[in-house]
Order: sequence, then structure tokens, then C-alpha cells
Amino acid sequence: MSKFIMRLWAKRPLFALAAGLVALMALDHFSPGFLWLGGLVFAALVVRFGGWKTGFIAFFLAAIVWGGGRFRDARQEADEARFSKIGLAEVEARLAEDGTGEEGKWSAVARLHGDKYGGRKVRWIGTGEPPPAGTELRASGVFEDLGRERNPGVPDRVENLRNEGVVAVFRANGMRSEQWIGPVSSWAAGIKKSFRESITVGLDRESLAAKVILAVVIGEKAKDSLGLVRDFRESGTLHVFSVSGMHVMMLGSMIWFALKWAGVPRRAAIPVIIAAMFGYSWLAGNGPAAVRSAWMGAVFLGGFAFRRRTDLLNSLGAVLIVSLLWDHRIIRMPGVQLSYGVVAAIGLGTALARRGLTWIAADELFLPTSETGFWRAKWLGFRKNLAESFAVSTAASVGSAPLTAFHFGMVSPISVFATVALVPIVYALLGLALISCVLRPFSESAAIFLNRTNAHLANACAGTAGFFARIPGGSGSVVTTKKDTLIIYDLGYGAAATCFTSGAGNAILLDTGGKFSLESQVGPSLMRLGMRPDSVILTHADAGHASPPELLLEMFPLRQVASGMVPSQGTAAAQWKDFRAKDVRVSTPGKGDRLDFGGGAWGEVLLSAKDGNLGSLADDRAMVLRLHGKGWKILFTGDAGRLSEEALLESGTDLAADVIVAGLHENDLSLTDAFLSAVKPQAIIVASSAGSEMDRQRELQKKSWEKKGMRVIDQTETGGLTMRFAGEGNLVIQGFADGSEIRINHGRH
Repeated sequence: MSKFIMRLWAKRPLFALAAGLVALMALDHFSPGFLWLGGLVFAALVVRFGGWKTGFIAFFLAAIVWGGGRFRDARQEADEARFSKIGLAEVEARLAEDGTGEEGKWSAVARLHGDKYGGRKVRWIGTGEPPPAGTELRASGVFEDLGRERNPGVPDRVENLRNEGVVAVFRANGMRSEQWIGPVSSWAAGIKKSFRESITVGLDRESLAAKVILAVVIGEKAKDSLGLVRDFRESGTLHVFSVSGMHVMMLGSMIWFALKWAGVPRRAAIPVIIAAMFGYSWLAGNGPAAVRSAWMGAVFLGGFAFRRRTDLLNSLGAVLIVSLLWDHRIIRMPGVQLSYGVVAAIGLGTALARRGLTWIAADELFLPTSETGFWRAKWLGFRKNLAESFAVSTAASVGSAPLTAFHFGMVSPISVFATVALVPIVYALLGLALISCVLRPFSESAAIFLNRTNAHLANACAGTAGFFARIPGGSGSVVTTKKDTLIIYDLGYGAAATCFTSGAGNAILLDTGGKFSLESQVGPSLMRLGMRPDSVILTHADAGHASPPELLLEMFPLRQVASGMVPSQGTAAAQWKDFRAKDVRVSTPGKGDRLDFGGGAWGEVLLSAKDGNLGSLADDRAMVLRLHGKGWKILFTGDAGRLSEEALLESGTDLAADVIVAGLHENDLSLTDAFLSAVKPQAIIVASSAGSEMDRQRELQKKSWEKKGMRVIDQTETGGLTMRFAGEGNLVIQGFADGSEIRINHGRH
């Protein structure tokens, strides 16, 4: 180890210093009590290998990074507390990024104007068409705290906002909002819009090819592309599906080949290449990975310009040190960690991986180089390039595996092969897109021709990712479920979704949330937790409970759907009515039917719209289901109201259950005293407030239930819930938002 550190310090001192600073920041974040010990070890190593002068410089840098970090964290905490108390206000701000959203709502990070707010950043939520970066805003609205993610497995967007310096959410009043944009910002927005249109002109914007091109070239993901993202994620090539350092380096190489072909000297070409890399990073939204790569390219190429020896890891170290001095919080972002980590892994591990692949590029025995023919030389060159590609891919995959497992809960050994297969396709796709953008002002027909050609590459890119993602054992989740587990999502606004996973490994979705909830919450959560439902139960035709069949099929390997929905025109239920798929069985269960949940668990249908409608509202046609597992009974009433409960009582069916999982009827009373007397639950799980008049009635009910000795678990406080079945022992219910844990002894049923 000592020899390794000595060689590393001798050849790459900037990288070694940056790695030490990152280690200290990680220690300060996870185990601040041992920071002093880590600091002593860091100082001792620097003095040992670099001398006292270098040790002093290292100590000075570490003090600045640590002190600046503590100061920023304290200020962030104080600002969040201050802004959470402001409430209603009238403010002015400037958008720091393009607004994103749909259906008349958008959000973006904005920087506030005025001495009162000190230029702090907020997440601005507005209405109308999403405006571009640089837009000036004036509005009345309400400041809210950032809160935290409310469901397990969902990417922590709130923490990422904190790391960007965002201190609050500002919800603007759409009726009292103004916005305008200056000429420079308008010009910049026009360039971005023109670039986006140029690379897809002539293509159907909703086609798979257009979605892949936009994602690969500028990192723009369509709202309904989560299934496509899954293929790239499970093949370990998600860096291909978003603008990363690889894309910036590809662009740099393209510009260099073009300038070299035109006879431009290397020193004259370097400033052009650097400008092109930063320009491309800006067009793609200045993501952390792209910006890091552009700066690394500038440092690396700058060495050539000044006739200095350059090194990949030293360039990485220089950029990393400056980034930490600028704002240490950047290193907390998963994307940034992966971006820096992969480059470090390539720099450290490629040579080692290359040794194990020499057999691929070995020269032919007993054949002198001078006797090698044209085709043999080409074949040898191809094998050498292939061996180098595998060496880089292996180093990157092995080096990124720990971070991928930690942040995303999965490992993808197949990425070693998938990356090698995809890089040439992505290189050609990016090149054609850039040429199309250049040609469009002169000949739109030429741009259309190139884009339609590029569509074949985009489809090949998606198909290749899908092929590797479906190879058995190619990827896997590090999260395993050995016990029957129920996740009850907290989605708000009347939406609902629950996932049951048995110890046998299968998973079933009970309602899916609406389209937006499925894409932004439920889908990412299930991917992160390693759950891939193959069955779906849809209780009723509510927009917040059912999603379109195409989206579900794109995201999950469905084989059966049990629908309790009554089709209504324009709803997801109508789409399911006409749905036909070769490998998916759609059924309509009725009262008394049993649904196999796997691992010995099963669902019992107590009420179904198939047996007759109770009312005109969707909530009055909801399927009521009881889950039996490990001796426990969980009753899902959903949004069913008084009419459904009366029908259940009149049927004489045994309704006993340990726990009720309830939604909220749109305008009718639910969970009446007579119904609860028949169920005799130990605990009632109620959904978050829906913002309707029925919320007040539910508050009165909760107080009454608690007086009667029933446990009330309110998702307004707990957020998403994870319920684990413990056989004849306890039923453990954990709240994600508040960290609560409730244990229920085995019931009386």
C-alpha cells in the first residue's frame, strides 16, 4: 500500500490530494466525530510523501473546504428556518434554469431579488407554459419549506435541492404573476430551442427514436420514457441515456478530427475544441457531469497548448479541488460522485484491466510485422481497439459498482459488454445529430434525411440496451426481500398505489397511482427497491388509481391484470377495456374470487363492480379486497364510501381484519361505526389529506377511533409505509417521512 501511495503521489499529486479531501468530506458527513482522526491520517500521509511544505498547503486547503462547508451548511439551515416562517409574500426573481412541467404547471430553480432575500435560491412553482432560463418573474405567493421525500426508494430530490443551495419552495399565485425576458436570455433560449428542433426535425416527436435522440444528445427525457430508462439502467448504460462526460469527450474528438482534416494546427485547434465542449455542455443544460468533463477537457488540453505533460487523473484532481473550494456540497450529489468516480476508476484501473485482455490483441506468432497483409493488419488493429474498449469499460464498471449499488440499489456486470456495444452507436448518433443541426439553416431537407437516418441508430441504441438488460443475471438488485412486504405509497391528491412483494420474489401492484405518480414516484421507487411487478389489480376508474396500459407494459413485465373498473369515456378504464396483448391476461374478478399473491398469500374479493353498480361515482364502484398472509388480514377499502359499506354489511360476509387501509370517498362518509364494528381492526391506515371538504369529517373520525382504542396511522405524518409480515409475531409498520415504527400484536381474527 505504501508503495502504491508513493507512486500515486509521485505521478499524480493533484489527484491524491483531491482524493484525500473527498475522504475527509465523506468522513465529516457520515462520522463527524472521527474527523479529527481522519485529518491526522491525511496530514501524516501528505507530510510523509510530499514534505512539510506540501503538508502545509494540504492543511490550508482542507481547512478552507471544511470551514467553508460548515459555514454553508449552517447558513442553509438558518435560511430554511427563516423562509419557512415568511408565508405570504410578493417577490421578484430570475430563473436559473429552464422551467419543466406539464398540464399547465411548471417548476424551476430561481434566484430571488432584493436585499430582504439576499439572492437566495428557491424552487419556484408556477402555472402556464414553462419559461426558459433568464426569465424575470414577479408574483404573489407562499413560501413553504423543502420538506423531504415521502416514499421509500424515490430519488431524494429534496436533498439534491439543498445541495444546490435551494432554501424554500415558492408557490406562485397564477392570477397575480408576471414574467418577462430580456433580449440576451431570449436569444439564448432561441438557440436552445432551435438546436432541439433541428436534431428531431422530420421525426414524430412521440416516437421512440425522437425520445432516444433527445435523451442521448441533450439529456432530455420524455415524461413517459421511464420504461426506456429502465433498459439503460438495467444494462448499466444509463450514462449513455443522459449527457455525461463521455458525450463531451466524443464531441471534442469530433471537432478535433474535423479541424485536423481541415489542416488546422493543434495549438490553434485547442481553444476551438474547449469552446465547443463548453458550448455543448450549455446546450445540454449544464449538468454537473457535462460541466465537469468540459473543465477536465480544458485542463487536459490546456497542457498541450502550453507544451506541458498532461495526465487524466491530475486533470481530474485539479477540477475536483476547485469544485470543493467553490462549494463542497457538489460532491454529495449521486450524479457527480458517479461522474468523478468513473473517471478515477478509468484512470486507475484501465492499465490493470488491459493486462488481463492482452490475449485479444496479441500479435500472431511467427509472423513478422513486415509480412502482415492489409486485412491481417486491419484485423489486428480492430482487436487492439476492442481490447482497449473492454479494458476501459471493465475499469469503469468495476469502479462505479459500489456507488451504483449504494445510490441505486443495483449492480450490472453486463455493463462491461453493453457499454462496448453502445459506444460506437452513440458516437455515430451524436455526430449525425450535430451535422443535422449545422445543415438545417441551409437545407432542411438534408437535415430531415439525416435525422431519419439517425432514427435507425436511435432504435438500434434502444434495442441494444434492451437486449443486454434482458440477459439473465446481467443485472440485479442489492436489495432483497425475504419477508412478505407491503409498501403503501403516499401520493397525495387522491392518488393511491400499493405494492405487495412475497418472500418468493414476485410482486403485485394494487392500483398504480395516476400517470404522473407512476412516472415520478411509484416507478422509480420500485426500480430502486428491486421490485418488478408482474401483476396489477385496479380497484376502480379513478385517474389517481389507474394508469394507461401502454405505460405499465413499458415499465413492468406484466402477465396478468385484474380489473375492477367500470369503463368511462376518456379514462384509463376505457383504454383497458379495449386492451389486447398476447402475453397479458386481463380478468374481471367478482365477489368471492381469490387472487394468488404468491408465497402463500392471497387476496379475497369482498365487493366488485362486476356484481352490480352501487352508484354513479367511481368511488361507489370500487373493488374491496382483503389480503390474507402469514395469519394476518389486511382490508383494502380504497375510496369506497357508505353505499359500499352497507352492501358489504348486508351481504353477511365475514369482514374481520387486523388492519384497514383506507382512502377517502369524494363526498360521502366512509368507515362508519357499523362497518368498523364488523371489521374490528386494531389499526386504521388513512391516506393523506386530499384537500376536500371530507378531510374535516375524517379528522373528527380519527379522534373518535383513538378514544375507542384503535391505532390511527395517518399518512399525512408518516408518508409512505412499509409493512412487514412477521408470521405469528408482530406486524411491523414503518413510516418513511417521520421514521416512525409501529408494532401490532397478532390480532383476534
